[in-house]
Amino acid sequence: MRERLTSDLGVYAISGLFSLVVFVFALWLLSRTLPDGLASRQLGGLIVGYLLFVGVYTTAWFIYTGIDSREEV
Repeated sequence: MRERLTSDLGVYAISGLFSLVVFVFALWLLSRTLPDGLASRQLGGLIVGYLLFVGVYTTAWFIYTGIDSREEV
């Protein structure tokens, strides 16, 4: 288990999970601290931006996996 978590892909997965936790916490904090809370348009923009980030992150992860599987170590 430890080898999986400390491998390159394990680090990618943990950092992706961490970014999700930070994003959810930031949304919660913004909804509590903004005077009118988060409007649906603001919330939609933040979520679309985060999903674009996750899409690029996942694409990079799959590309890295493909490169790693083709190289002889």
